[in-house]
Order: sequence, then structure tokens, then C-alpha cells
Amino acid sequence: MAVIGNNGAGKSTLLNTIAGTLPVDAGELRLADHDVTHKPVAYRSRWLSRVFQDPKMGTAGELSVAENLTLAEHHTGSMSLRGFRHKGQTEAYRTLLRPLNMGLEDRLTTQVKYLSGGQRQALSLLMATLSHPELLLLDEHTAALDPQTSHQVMALTQKIVTENRLTTLMITHKMSDALTYGNRLVMVQDGQIKLDVRGEEKQRIQQEDLLGLFAD
Repeated sequence: MAVIGNNGAGKSTLLNTIAGTLPVDAGELRLADHDVTHKPVAYRSRWLSRVFQDPKMGTAGELSVAENLTLAEHHTGSMSLRGFRHKGQTEAYRTLLRPLNMGLEDRLTTQVKYLSGGQRQALSLLMATLSHPELLLLDEHTAALDPQTSHQVMALTQKIVTENRLTTLMITHKMSDALTYGNRLVMVQDGQIKLDVRGEEKQRIQQEDLLGLFAD
């Protein structure tokens, strides 16, 4: 599901409420049939993952690529950052990274702070989906990238979400992405849902239609 809207419309409030970084005033939030309305972020992470707009927020810059993957694999349990040195695990990480086509499979010991923004965001996306979350939150996750890298990360997003059949909520300002990706489109305005379409109805909407709604 893609969520669009003007600045201040309520997109980030919606996402942060679901993630648990903002409290709710009323109503109920359920994830995987669990009531998480008043549960902290750490509790919700059992079923929810998030990729932020800033590539730096989803990874630990001082740690290596392999160490970041180890953190993601064991984010709900005990772990050792030395585990990635095991030959079998190293090869598993290379196999995991190779489809990204960014050369990260050959940079397992590189500190993440030395990666490009696109590489770092692709790694963030991979880390967020390793546990096959019940809900994946994408918080304008390509907004800080150049157009070519943004397209590359969106294609990767589509591949991972489709192959793993992940329920995903994506906040975006890019009308083209909102129309191209996902099977449901929601527009919010002044904290209210102004448009909610899916399936064939979504496919019939043009970018001009959305721009007209923004002008209303």
C-alpha cells in the first residue's frame, strides 16, 4: 500500500503511530492479531520492520556489512558479532547480497559508513526483511537518493516484497512510484483519508488525477 499526501497531511503520523514512536489518542492497533496499541517499539519489532528515509538510520556505520547482517538476523535474541567469520555464514551472506548487484558480496568486512547512500539503503532494506516481518514500513526510503539509485532501490524493493509476499506500507511523495508499485493507494489530507483505491480502480488512475486531488 502506497500512502501519499501533502506535507503535514498525516502520513508520518500514521506511520509513526503504527511503528510505536507516537502514542495513539484513540482506537486500537493490531499486528499479526496481537494488540500492540500501547506496546513499545521493541515489542512491535517481533512483527514489524522499518526502512527510514535517511540511509544512515537503518544501519550501524561503525560495523561491517557482515556485522550489520548478523545484527538483523538476531535482533530478537542472543548473538555474537564474531559469528560472521564462520566460513559457511560468510558464504551465506555473499549469496544473500549478490542479487543486489551492488558488489556488497565482496565487501563483507567493509564498515558500512564507507558505502554509498544507495548501497547503504539496499542493505537497510535487506536487513529489514531478513526476518520476513508481518508488516514492512517504508518511510520515503528513496527520497534521499539520486534518481538512478532511487529507481534501483525501488526495483529491489518490488522484488523482495513480491518474492516474500510481504505486507508493506510505503509513504512516498513520488506520484509515479505510488501509481507503479503496490495494489492499494491511499491519500491522506488533514489527518483524514481522502482517497482509498485498489486493484483495477488503482490501475486506471493517472498522475494528473492525483495532482487534481492535491489541488482540491
